[in-house]
Amino acid sequence: MLNHYQLSFPGQIIFGNGTLQRLPEFITPESNILLLTGTHAVKQGLVKQVTNLLNHCTMTVISDIQSEPAIIEVNRIQKTGREKAVTAVVAIGGGSVIDVAKTAAALIPLTSSAEQYFSGEKKITGKGVFFIALPTTAGTGAEITSNAVFINPETLEKKSLKHQNMYADVAIIDPELTYSCPPQLTAASGFDALTQAVESYISRNANPVSSILARNATIQLFNNLEKACLAPDAASRSAMAEGSMIAAMAFSSSGLGAAHGLGHPIGSICKVPHGTCCAILLIPVLRWNLPSCEPRLHELATACGINSAHKFIDALENLRHNIGIPDKFSNYGLDYRHFGFIVRNCRSGSMKNNPREMSDDEVELFLSAI
Repeated sequence: MLNHYQLSFPGQIIFGNGTLQRLPEFITPESNILLLTGTHAVKQGLVKQVTNLLNHCTMTVISDIQSEPAIIEVNRIQKTGREKAVTAVVAIGGGSVIDVAKTAAALIPLTSSAEQYFSGEKKITGKGVFFIALPTTAGTGAEITSNAVFINPETLEKKSLKHQNMYADVAIIDPELTYSCPPQLTAASGFDALTQAVESYISRNANPVSSILARNATIQLFNNLEKACLAPDAASRSAMAEGSMIAAMAFSSSGLGAAHGLGHPIGSICKVPHGTCCAILLIPVLRWNLPSCEPRLHELATACGINSAHKFIDALENLRHNIGIPDKFSNYGLDYRHFGFIVRNCRSGSMKNNPREMSDDEVELFLSAI
């Protein structure tokens, strides 16, 4: 475990039922707002709640942000933000909405295209416009982190754009915003958060603070995910939202592991939703990692009331089955023809932080077994 580390979080993190009502505290009446969201938040009336709370402001609404966004989508948001001279960006939605919004907020004051920052040709400089994140899923932790995941549609490369200026100025995590999240999305996003918590705990880059956060997040998520999917109530929804938030606080410092490192290229080439991808991968990745992290995983198992690392992995597998997530990529068409692309595009920071190394040949053998 590292004894030197850095912790960075949004300017303010506000958690609790009903905290959406505090949104006007952070937006001055003269603000010119760009509100970004997706169709679900519109249909469920969540966007109406936000616009009612901010009816004292000038507002432009873009409500067609898609899941698994392409980096070129940001250019449209940038253009609108510049033309409207917006002073604040507010995002209400899942991880994709928040990723697009945090990137747009950082880039609106700048002049180059989003692709130039994504490729590394240009560097983000200066503070972006004021940004508030309101997550509607308990899963990605995007409201806490400074990175955003995009796909290059030409190459199908899926990777992160990251900068300190992409942290939210305010993150409001109101569990009530997740109440309308359907069971399938609750399952996938929740298992994503659980994967983040577990991978953070066993990461090579774990530190004392990230470990405490990851441990607590794992306990909450492991004990509440099934209920949140099958018989949700206020308590399970709140525990999932808080667990997701804490997991993101952990992995923003420690990094993740091979479930995420492999998950990005598999998700991109086979069109697998990110949370589902993580859920399918976590169990075989943990079994692969066990020779290098069994004592750490045993600690985590014990914290969750299970007396061995092996039994903890089995319990995670049972949980995945109980909430209806598949255990294979066969439904998505993964086969050996994709292996070269996955090997070339999996060498991210997540793979570097994985407790056990995977050579290119070992990646292919691993893929052939799942």
